[in-house]
Amino acid sequence: MGILPEITKKMKTLVKIIIISSMVNGLISCNTSVEKSKEVILDQKQKIFIGEWDNFQQYWLENTAESKHRVETDDKHRHFSLRISEKENSSFLVALHEGRNGKHLVEEMTFSEVDLSSSDFKIDKDTLWIGNRKQFKNKDPYKFVRVRKFSGWIEYPMESESNGVYHQGNLEIHDQGGMVELDVEGVDYTVELTQLLFAKKLAIMKLAIYDIPMDSVGINSRSISYTWSNPDSKRIGINLRKVVSGWTFIEPGYINSDNTNFKKK
Repeated sequence: MGILPEITKKMKTLVKIIIISSMVNGLISCNTSVEKSKEVILDQKQKIFIGEWDNFQQYWLENTAESKHRVETDDKHRHFSLRISEKENSSFLVALHEGRNGKHLVEEMTFSEVDLSSSDFKIDKDTLWIGNRKQFKNKDPYKFVRVRKFSGWIEYPMESESNGVYHQGNLEIHDQGGMVELDVEGVDYTVELTQLLFAKKLAIMKLAIYDIPMDSVGINSRSISYTWSNPDSKRIGINLRKVVSGWTFIEPGYINSDNTNFKKK
């Protein structure tokens, strides 16, 4: 009879050890899951971060001459674009450009995982906000939109061409104020593709034609004609007879146009 209480006591001790061990393992497993979850979130954030971004919409809204579109502010943002690529040691190389088509390189910066995790950075789908960093000291954060790239062409009537049309193809443009120009001596036509908030609330994608050189096109330049579509459109074009231009979103399997009758310039 004296043996049974001793066995029961040992069994209780063993059960306690098993329970405590399970709880410890559960906590470790839980912490590991949390850490892995954090790693996945950070990894996703990093992948989203890579690419090309432009704050043309923000810049245009602060500088357009038309009051129905303009956002009044005394702290205007500069027109920046970012080209972000992955670097070694989980860091990112950020090429900061200024002006239309990212014409002027301001500097190259490196952002780390710690930077991306700070409150100075926020990513929501295709919108990136950066604030309180060296070049981004405005009261409100810089708002960048991921650019969508389009492939396209411009055509211009020209008697010297065998079919009476000069075709300039294999061009590339993006939808955040990107521009290309017709390459004909003595002829000035510039094509612009941009996402805008018309009257501060209606999102559109606009394709505009200017009869001035590309370097002369500014925020308040007046186009000779333009057309518009939904912001998520994958194909847009315009035909003024004296100049024609068409653009298609670059994605796997895209077809831009039937160029078989034209010599690519």
